[in-house]
Parts: sequence; structure tokens; C-alpha cells
Amino acid sequence: MPLPRFQGLIVAALAALVLLPNLGGPPLWDDDEPRNAACSLAMWESGEWVVPTFNGRLRIEKPVLVNWLHLTGFALAGVNETGARLPSALLTLAACLITWRIGHLLFGPAAGTWAGLALATCLWTGITGRAATPDAPLAFCTTLALWLFVRGARAPGADGVGWRHGPVRLSGGAALGVGAACGLAVLAKGPVGLVLPMAAFVGFATWQAALDPSRSGSRPARWAAAFRDGWRGTRPLLIATAALAVAGPWYALVTVRTGGEWLEGFLLVHNLGRFSGAMEGHSGSALIYYPLVLLLGMFPWSMASALVGHHAVRTARSVTGHGDEPGMRLLIAWIVAWVVPFSLSGTKLPGYVWPAYPALAGAVGLFVADWIRRPAAASDGWMRWSWSFLAASGVAIGIGMPIVARFVAPEAAWLGLVGLVPLVGAACAWSYQSRGSRAWAAAAWAATACGTVGLLIAVGPSCLGGAGGTRQLVASLEPRAAQGPIHVGSYRAPPSTSFYAGRLTKSGSVTELKTPPQVAAFLAAHPQAHLVVDARFEQQVGAVLPPGYRVLNSVTSLPSARRLLLVGPAPDSPAQPLAVAGSGFEDTVLLR
Repeated sequence: MPLPRFQGLIVAALAALVLLPNLGGPPLWDDDEPRNAACSLAMWESGEWVVPTFNGRLRIEKPVLVNWLHLTGFALAGVNETGARLPSALLTLAACLITWRIGHLLFGPAAGTWAGLALATCLWTGITGRAATPDAPLAFCTTLALWLFVRGARAPGADGVGWRHGPVRLSGGAALGVGAACGLAVLAKGPVGLVLPMAAFVGFATWQAALDPSRSGSRPARWAAAFRDGWRGTRPLLIATAALAVAGPWYALVTVRTGGEWLEGFLLVHNLGRFSGAMEGHSGSALIYYPLVLLLGMFPWSMASALVGHHAVRTARSVTGHGDEPGMRLLIAWIVAWVVPFSLSGTKLPGYVWPAYPALAGAVGLFVADWIRRPAAASDGWMRWSWSFLAASGVAIGIGMPIVARFVAPEAAWLGLVGLVPLVGAACAWSYQSRGSRAWAAAAWAATACGTVGLLIAVGPSCLGGAGGTRQLVASLEPRAAQGPIHVGSYRAPPSTSFYAGRLTKSGSVTELKTPPQVAAFLAAHPQAHLVVDARFEQQVGAVLPPGYRVLNSVTSLPSARRLLLVGPAPDSPAQPLAVAGSGFEDTVLLR
């Protein structure tokens, strides 16, 4: 199969199929999405664009870039799920195109195309690329920094691609561009946006310098000299200066405006604290947590992970001068810089290492391109195992999705049919390879990835969670909010309450209530107010409700599976007792 001329359009099209359909269909998923979106909603309502707040209190967890992006999304698509998620989807699509260009520069057009397709259609792109969190802005900014570094430091071969062996020399202008991109990454998620890319660049430059055959002396002396050369060649001080120029003004302003409270909490609690110990129960093994995360996140391209890993290591260790070796060393340095520090961190979350995915996709792209143009009997045999694993994943989806649906949304059991996509794709890939059409086999792989991930992510969440959650719970309040401002309080309710109920209040937030006396005081100050209550605390709240209050609605919040109650004054007309299926109580429990 000849390589298409419009590779970038193909990458963009498949990325769009994964990222854009039904973007606003599922409700915001607790806890991270609504926390970020509710903070942005408060900015939208108040006009305060500097100090992030959540329900009226200072939010120290994340910097402000994601909130500014949400404000742009709200202006374009409305204050809703689409507006909150659209910036992440568009930035992720752009990151896929940048990955295509990085692969093109390092390994040629074919490898670049497969790299872009691998990133565009892997599972984690579908999950986090459609989420209203800072992960997508961080991944975009760091991928942009990597591309600018490649453009500014690469010594291309005679054909304009690849990277000649030798020391790394980053130009001053490129260093400023890299620093600016890292500065945006710092605005997205903090110091990791500068420190880890710099570690990758210096590590790669040191590796390159250490391979210089002209170096003499002991091994420690050679590596020390290589580090000095790598440090000078990557211009880290210039990069850091540019990053400070981009991120520094907001950090300085929020520090002044909050008396240092935001900066202290962010750096000490949510950076050093998360590294030194597990927070919010997010922990895992230093050795296997992130390898498993990456295998799952790169699905279905991880079906050939052993082949890709072997090919990457062999390429990086080669000294043939083919031109692919330095590029692969850069990708390995980039992966190590993101995976190792977070493996040592006490707090672990799957999204922490998403900036490593473009480099993983680059390794996949080179492997696929080499498998097509330089086939070998051994790799062909192992690729048949990859198609077998792909088919097995289809069986797992076909069995697993109905089981999940049985407990959450029985009517969504049909999602098991998505398992047919990898089954058919594996059969097609096997057939094409058997006929010697490896390019078509790889194309079937990409189409399978797009179809499987696209259906699971674009359709699955709406079927499993679209009929429940806080969005549905507070929908009955919209007619009342249209008549004038309303007051909503939350009692041990999930963060999604702050976004969905906050859209109906004048302030863009809800009142967090932690004790029954606070509930009583809130209702005394705001007659006719409504409450969103975790059903586990129904008796505590019921003891302090004024006469005439009742349960108006009840839903299950996903993914926590918590039962939530909407409590408010009974309508003017006589109300029938509301039996809540599966809850074991009726609304009269909360009547006084």
C-alpha cells in the first residue's frame, strides 16, 4: 500500500473521530472533571481570572491554565460539558499532529504517520483527551517543547530526516521557544512542566556526548565530561529563563493576591506532599504500576509492546549511523524522565505519565514502519501473536462490558458488541499479513484502534453514566432558577454538585455544609433552598429539616456509585410519596 500523500489529514481525521463525537454527552465524572470545571465556572461568574476558587474557598490543587482554557470553551460552546472538554480535545488533537511531525523529523514520513496514528487512537488519548482536566494542556505543552527541541537541536542527514551522531547543540532561539512551551506547561500543572522536560533533554544530550569515541579517561570521567557538554549544549538556563518569563507573572500575582497561601499550599502540599507520600489513597508499586498503566493506556497498540520495546532498545544501542539511533535515544530519555520520577512518587495516578505517550507512539511508529519496509521472518511470527492478543482483547470486551453494565445500566449490555471490532480487525490484519500486505495489516490495526477506542469512549460513558449523576438530579431545579436566583447547599455530596448546581445559582457555587447545625443555619437563612445530600447521611440531615421538606429526586453518582438525594420544599400541589428504588426508604423519612 503506497503511503498516502496527506498523512497529517489522516492523523487529524482519526484523532477527531476518537476525541470529538458525543463530547458533551456524558456528565462530568467525579471527582477531577467537576472540580476543575466548577473552579472555571466561579471565574466565569465572578470575572476573577487570577485566584482559583472552589465553592468560595481557595483552590490550591492546580495552576490556572486549565481554567482559562475552560473559559474559552464556555465562550465557544456554552457553560456545559462540551465547553469544559472542548479545549482538552482540541489540544490533544494538536498533540497528535505534533507527534506526527516529531516522528517525521526523527525517522521519516512513514514512521511519523504511524506515530501520529498510534497516539491518536490509543485508549488513554480517548480517556484523558476528552476530560476537563489539566492533563491534556500539560501533554500538549510538553509535546510542543519536545518538537521545538527536535527542530532546534537536530542535525539532519543528507535526506533531511534522521539525526547525525555527535554532540547536541540547541540554538538560542530554539531554547527560548522550548522554554516558552515549558512555561505554559508550568501554568498547566506546575514545576514538572519544566523540570522533567529539562531532565530528558540534558539526559539525552549527555548520552549522545558519552558515545563520542574520541573521549579518553576513566568511565566516570568520560560521563562527567559528557554531562558538562550535554548541559552546555541544551542551554538549560536560557530555557528556564524563558519559562519563568511566561509562567512567572501569574505565579507572582496569585502569590501577592493570596498572601503566599496559594503558592505554599500548591508547592508544599500538592507537589512535595504528593511525592513524599500517598494522598487520597492513590498509591501503587514503584516497579509495576506505571508499566501496567502504559500497557493499558497504549491499547490496542500495546499488543506488540514486547516487539516495540526490543526494537527501540536495539535501535538506540546501534552505532551503524543509519540516523534513527539518536532520535530513539531522545524518545527513551523522554519516557524515562516522566516514568521514573513518578514511579518513585508516593502518590500515583495514571494521568501523571501521559506526556510520555508521544514518545511511546514514536517508538511504535518506527517499529511499524520498519516492519513494513524491512520484514523479517522472526518479527512476522511474533506479529501473529499480536493479532492473537488483539482478538483476545475483543473477547474480553465482549464478556466484560455486559458484566459491568449489569451492575450500572443493564440496558447498556449491548456494549459487549464493541468486542467484535478487535476480533474482525485481528482477522483482517492476520489475513493481510499472510498475503504479504504488511502495510494493509498495519492499516487494519489503526482502523481497529480507532473503532474500538472511539466506540468505547464516545458511546460507553453515555450509556453507563448518562442517565444518572448530579446533572440529572438538579435538572428539576432549572425552571425555578429561570425565575430568579436559587440557593443550593451540598452535604457530603461529590464535586459535580458544585458545577451542575452552581450553574443555577447567582454566585456560580454552592454552599458546602459539613454538620447538621450548618444545614439548619443555611435553611434558616435561605428559606426555599435546596440540598444535595449523600444518602448515607439522610438521618443526620432529616433531623434538622424544617416542616414540608422532602426528597424530590434520587440518582446514583458515577463512578463512585454513591446514592444522592435532592431535598427541598414540597411543591404547592399535594405530593405523592417518592419510593426510591433500591434505596430502602421513601421520601417521608425526611418529613417533619
